[in-house]
Amino acid sequence: MDIVRKQGVFDHLMVLEKAGTTGQEKQKQDRLDELRSTIVTLRAKRDRLSAETAALKSLQNKLDQGQPLEVDEADDLMQLDQFLLKSRLMQLKDLQTAYHLIGGYNLIENKQGKSICVSFCTAYGDMYLETFNLEMDLRRTVQISRHNIPPCIPLDKLAKENLQTDFKAFLETLSLHLNALAGRKQQISLIKELVGTVEVIEKNQLCNFLVLMCKAQESEAAILCTLEYSDLTKCLPTRVTIQSKDTTLAESPQWKKNQALLMESPVHIALLTLRKMGSIV
Repeated sequence: MDIVRKQGVFDHLMVLEKAGTTGQEKQKQDRLDELRSTIVTLRAKRDRLSAETAALKSLQNKLDQGQPLEVDEADDLMQLDQFLLKSRLMQLKDLQTAYHLIGGYNLIENKQGKSICVSFCTAYGDMYLETFNLEMDLRRTVQISRHNIPPCIPLDKLAKENLQTDFKAFLETLSLHLNALAGRKQQISLIKELVGTVEVIEKNQLCNFLVLMCKAQESEAAILCTLEYSDLTKCLPTRVTIQSKDTTLAESPQWKKNQALLMESPVHIALLTLRKMGSIV
Protein backbone atom coordinates (compact mmCIF):
# COMPACT_ATOMS: atom_id res chain seq x y z
CA MET A 1 0.00 0.00 0.00
CA ASP A 2 2.84 2.39 0.84
CA ILE A 3 4.54 1.57 -2.44
CA VAL A 4 1.38 2.43 -4.40
CA ARG A 5 1.02 5.70 -2.47
CA LYS A 6 4.64 6.65 -3.11
CA GLN A 7 4.28 5.80 -6.77
CA GLY A 8 1.24 8.10 -7.00
CA VAL A 9 3.17 10.95 -5.37
CA PHE A 10 6.09 10.50 -7.78
CA ASP A 11 3.73 10.50 -10.74
CA HIS A 12 2.10 13.69 -9.46
CA LEU A 13 5.50 15.38 -9.01
CA MET A 14 6.53 14.39 -12.54
CA VAL A 15 3.33 15.89 -13.92
CA LEU A 16 3.95 19.16 -12.03
CA GLU A 17 7.58 19.29 -13.17
CA LYS A 18 6.57 18.72 -16.77
CA ALA A 19 3.89 21.42 -16.54
CA GLY A 20 6.42 23.84 -15.05
CA THR A 21 8.94 23.11 -17.77
CA THR A 22 6.28 23.54 -20.44
CA GLY A 23 5.26 26.89 -18.90
CA GLN A 24 8.84 28.16 -18.82
CA GLU A 25 9.38 27.12 -22.43
CA LYS A 26 6.19 28.92 -23.44
CA GLN A 27 7.33 32.09 -21.62
CA LYS A 28 10.72 31.92 -23.38
CA GLN A 29 9.03 31.43 -26.75
CA ASP A 30 6.65 34.35 -26.10
CA ARG A 31 9.64 36.52 -25.12
CA LEU A 32 11.52 35.52 -28.28
CA ASP A 33 8.47 36.33 -30.41
CA GLU A 34 8.19 39.72 -28.71
CA LEU A 35 11.88 40.48 -29.31
CA ARG A 36 11.63 39.43 -32.97
CA SER A 37 8.63 41.74 -33.40
CA THR A 38 10.53 44.61 -31.75
CA ILE A 39 13.53 44.02 -34.03
CA VAL A 40 11.32 44.15 -37.11
CA THR A 41 9.69 47.39 -35.91
CA LEU A 42 13.04 49.03 -35.10
CA ARG A 43 14.52 48.02 -38.46
CA ALA A 44 11.52 49.54 -40.23
CA LYS A 45 11.96 52.78 -38.25
CA ARG A 46 15.69 52.75 -39.01
CA ASP A 47 15.07 52.34 -42.73
CA ARG A 48 12.45 55.10 -42.73
CA LEU A 49 14.73 57.50 -40.81
CA SER A 50 17.64 56.69 -43.15
CA ALA A 51 15.50 57.48 -46.18
CA GLU A 52 14.21 60.71 -44.61
CA THR A 53 17.74 61.74 -43.63
CA ALA A 54 19.03 61.12 -47.16
CA ALA A 55 16.15 63.16 -48.60
CA LEU A 56 16.82 66.02 -46.18
CA LYS A 57 20.53 66.00 -47.01
CA SER A 58 19.73 66.15 -50.71
CA LEU A 59 17.32 69.02 -50.06
CA GLN A 60 19.89 70.86 -47.95
CA ASN A 61 22.51 70.48 -50.69
CA LYS A 62 20.12 72.01 -53.23
CA LEU A 63 19.41 74.92 -50.89
CA ASP A 64 23.12 75.49 -50.29
CA GLN A 65 23.79 75.49 -54.05
CA GLY A 66 20.81 77.75 -54.82
CA GLN A 67 19.13 75.19 -57.09
CA PRO A 68 15.34 75.45 -57.72
CA LEU A 69 13.09 73.10 -55.77
CA GLU A 70 10.37 70.88 -57.19
CA VAL A 71 6.83 70.91 -55.77
CA ASP A 72 7.39 67.80 -53.66
CA GLU A 73 10.70 69.17 -52.42
CA ALA A 74 9.05 72.46 -51.44
CA ASP A 75 6.64 70.44 -49.30
CA ASP A 76 9.61 68.62 -47.83
CA LEU A 77 11.19 72.00 -47.05
CA MET A 78 8.12 73.03 -45.06
CA GLN A 79 8.29 69.74 -43.19
CA LEU A 80 11.99 70.35 -42.54
CA ASP A 81 11.26 73.79 -41.08
CA GLN A 82 8.59 72.29 -38.83
CA PHE A 83 10.93 69.50 -37.79
CA LEU A 84 13.73 71.94 -36.92
CA LEU A 85 11.30 74.15 -35.00
CA LYS A 86 9.99 71.20 -33.00
CA SER A 87 13.54 70.04 -32.36
CA ARG A 88 14.56 73.45 -31.01
CA LEU A 89 11.45 73.62 -28.83
CA MET A 90 12.25 70.18 -27.40
CA GLN A 91 15.78 71.36 -26.59
CA LEU A 92 14.44 74.46 -24.92
CA LYS A 93 11.88 72.51 -22.90
CA ASP A 94 14.74 70.35 -21.63
CA LEU A 95 16.54 73.54 -20.65
CA GLN A 96 13.37 74.73 -18.91
CA THR A 97 13.42 71.56 -16.81
CA ALA A 98 17.08 72.12 -16.00
CA TYR A 99 16.28 75.69 -14.95
CA HIS A 100 13.84 74.49 -12.33
CA LEU A 101 16.60 72.26 -10.97
CA ILE A 102 19.59 74.60 -10.99
CA GLY A 103 18.20 78.11 -11.61
CA GLY A 104 19.76 80.85 -13.69
CA TYR A 105 17.23 81.54 -16.43
CA ASN A 106 13.60 80.98 -17.37
CA LEU A 107 12.04 80.31 -20.78
CA ILE A 108 8.67 81.46 -22.13
CA GLU A 109 7.35 80.32 -25.50
CA ASN A 110 6.05 83.10 -27.80
CA LYS A 111 4.30 83.37 -31.20
CA GLN A 112 3.03 79.77 -31.29
CA GLY A 113 6.51 78.38 -30.68
CA LYS A 114 8.25 80.50 -33.30
CA SER A 115 10.22 82.44 -30.69
CA ILE A 116 11.10 82.31 -27.02
CA CYS A 117 11.80 84.90 -24.37
CA VAL A 118 14.56 84.09 -21.90
CA SER A 119 14.59 85.82 -18.51
CA PHE A 120 17.87 85.92 -16.58
CA CYS A 121 17.36 86.58 -12.87
CA THR A 122 20.61 87.71 -11.28
CA ALA A 123 21.43 87.36 -7.61
CA TYR A 124 24.27 87.86 -5.19
CA GLY A 125 24.33 86.00 -1.91
CA ASP A 126 20.71 85.72 -0.78
CA MET A 127 19.59 88.87 -2.61
CA TYR A 128 17.86 88.92 -6.00
CA LEU A 129 19.06 91.78 -8.19
CA GLU A 130 18.29 92.81 -11.78
CA THR A 131 16.39 90.74 -14.34
CA PHE A 132 17.39 90.81 -18.01
CA ASN A 133 15.39 89.57 -20.99
CA LEU A 134 16.32 88.26 -24.41
CA GLU A 135 13.98 87.21 -27.23
CA MET A 136 15.12 84.71 -29.86
CA ASP A 137 13.55 83.84 -33.21
CA LEU A 138 13.66 80.06 -33.77
CA ARG A 139 12.75 79.93 -37.47
CA ARG A 140 15.48 78.51 -39.73
CA THR A 141 18.54 79.85 -37.89
CA VAL A 142 18.26 81.07 -34.31
CA GLN A 143 18.44 84.87 -34.18
CA ILE A 144 18.36 87.34 -31.28
CA SER A 145 15.53 89.77 -32.05
CA ARG A 146 15.27 91.93 -28.90
CA HIS A 147 17.03 92.18 -25.56
CA ASN A 148 17.97 94.49 -22.69
CA ILE A 149 21.36 92.90 -21.99
CA PRO A 150 23.84 95.62 -20.90
CA PRO A 151 26.04 96.80 -23.80
CA CYS A 152 29.18 95.94 -21.82
CA ILE A 153 28.32 92.22 -21.95
CA PRO A 154 29.97 90.63 -25.05
CA LEU A 155 26.64 89.29 -26.34
CA ASP A 156 27.64 89.15 -30.03
CA LYS A 157 30.79 87.21 -29.19
CA LEU A 158 28.88 84.71 -27.03
CA ALA A 159 26.21 84.28 -29.71
CA LYS A 160 28.81 83.69 -32.40
CA GLU A 161 30.47 81.00 -30.29
CA ASN A 162 27.45 78.90 -29.29
CA LEU A 163 24.01 80.24 -30.27
CA GLN A 164 23.58 78.14 -33.42
CA THR A 165 25.28 75.00 -32.15
CA ASP A 166 24.61 74.75 -28.41
CA PHE A 167 21.66 76.54 -26.78
CA LYS A 168 22.58 75.33 -23.34
CA ALA A 169 26.17 76.54 -23.48
CA PHE A 170 25.06 79.94 -24.81
CA LEU A 171 22.43 80.48 -22.11
CA GLU A 172 24.64 79.19 -19.29
CA THR A 173 27.60 81.36 -20.33
CA LEU A 174 25.41 84.46 -20.70
CA SER A 175 23.86 83.75 -17.30
CA LEU A 176 27.34 83.52 -15.75
CA HIS A 177 28.35 86.86 -17.29
CA LEU A 178 25.18 88.60 -16.08
CA ASN A 179 25.39 87.19 -12.56
CA ALA A 180 29.08 88.07 -12.27
CA LEU A 181 28.40 91.64 -13.42
CA ALA A 182 25.51 91.98 -10.97
CA GLY A 183 27.71 90.53 -8.22
CA ARG A 184 30.57 92.95 -8.86
CA LYS A 185 28.15 95.91 -8.92
CA GLN A 186 26.57 94.73 -5.68
CA GLN A 187 29.98 94.47 -4.02
CA ILE A 188 30.68 98.12 -4.90
CA SER A 189 27.32 99.13 -3.40
CA LEU A 190 28.17 97.20 -0.23
CA ILE A 191 31.56 98.94 0.00
CA LYS A 192 29.79 102.31 0.09
CA GLU A 193 27.18 101.01 2.54
CA LEU A 194 29.33 98.99 4.95
CA VAL A 195 32.81 100.50 4.66
CA GLY A 196 32.17 104.21 4.40
CA THR A 197 35.80 105.13 5.02
CA VAL A 198 36.87 103.54 1.72
CA GLU A 199 36.35 105.67 -1.38
CA VAL A 200 35.68 104.26 -4.85
CA ILE A 201 37.99 106.37 -7.03
CA GLU A 202 37.41 104.69 -10.39
CA LYS A 203 35.29 101.93 -11.93
CA ASN A 204 34.19 101.06 -15.44
CA GLN A 205 30.85 99.90 -16.83
CA LEU A 206 31.73 96.22 -16.56
CA CYS A 207 32.95 96.76 -12.99
CA ASN A 208 35.98 94.65 -13.87
CA PHE A 209 38.39 97.48 -13.11
CA LEU A 210 38.16 99.10 -9.68
CA VAL A 211 40.36 101.60 -7.85
CA LEU A 212 39.79 102.13 -4.12
CA MET A 213 41.39 104.60 -1.75
CA CYS A 214 41.72 103.85 1.94
CA LYS A 215 43.88 105.07 4.82
CA ALA A 216 46.26 103.01 6.90
CA GLN A 217 45.29 102.82 10.57
CA GLU A 218 48.68 103.70 12.05
CA SER A 219 50.18 106.32 9.71
CA GLU A 220 46.93 107.41 7.97
CA ALA A 221 48.86 107.23 4.70
CA ALA A 222 46.64 106.99 1.63
CA ILE A 223 46.65 103.61 -0.08
CA LEU A 224 45.35 102.84 -3.54
CA CYS A 225 44.05 99.32 -4.19
CA THR A 226 43.53 98.46 -7.86
CA LEU A 227 41.41 95.37 -8.56
CA GLU A 228 41.24 93.80 -12.03
CA TYR A 229 38.76 91.08 -13.01
CA SER A 230 39.99 89.45 -16.23
CA ASP A 231 37.48 86.58 -15.91
CA LEU A 232 34.12 88.22 -16.61
CA THR A 233 32.22 85.20 -15.26
CA LYS A 234 33.65 85.63 -11.76
CA CYS A 235 33.16 88.01 -8.83
CA LEU A 236 36.72 87.71 -7.50
CA PRO A 237 39.64 89.73 -8.90
CA THR A 238 42.43 88.08 -10.83
CA ARG A 239 44.94 90.80 -9.97
CA VAL A 240 45.32 93.25 -7.07
CA THR A 241 47.88 96.06 -6.96
CA ILE A 242 48.73 98.06 -3.80
CA GLN A 243 50.21 101.56 -4.16
CA SER A 244 51.12 104.28 -1.66
CA LYS A 245 53.48 107.22 -1.31
CA ASP A 246 54.72 105.36 1.74
CA THR A 247 56.51 102.65 -0.22
CA THR A 248 57.63 100.81 2.93
CA LEU A 249 53.98 100.42 3.92
CA ALA A 250 52.88 99.10 0.53
CA GLU A 251 55.77 96.60 0.49
CA SER A 252 55.35 95.48 4.11
CA PRO A 253 54.59 91.83 4.94
CA GLN A 254 51.23 92.86 6.41
CA TRP A 255 50.10 94.53 3.21
CA LYS A 256 51.30 91.54 1.20
CA LYS A 257 48.84 89.51 3.30
CA ASN A 258 46.18 92.19 2.77
CA GLN A 259 46.78 91.98 -0.98
CA ALA A 260 46.24 88.21 -0.89
CA LEU A 261 43.05 88.71 1.15
CA LEU A 262 41.66 91.07 -1.49
CA MET A 263 42.37 88.38 -4.10
CA GLU A 264 40.64 85.60 -2.18
CA SER A 265 37.52 87.31 -0.76
CA PRO A 266 34.74 89.54 -2.12
CA VAL A 267 36.05 93.07 -1.90
CA HIS A 268 33.55 94.40 0.68
CA ILE A 269 34.19 91.44 2.99
CA ALA A 270 37.97 91.81 2.58
CA LEU A 271 37.78 95.52 3.46
CA LEU A 272 35.66 94.83 6.53
CA THR A 273 38.25 92.26 7.62
CA LEU A 274 41.08 94.76 7.06
CA ARG A 275 39.28 97.30 9.24
CA LYS A 276 38.74 94.75 12.01
CA MET A 277 42.40 93.76 11.81
CA GLY A 278 43.41 97.42 12.20
CA SER A 279 45.03 97.72 8.75
CA ILE A 280 42.72 100.52 7.56
CA VAL A 281 40.67 103.24 9.21
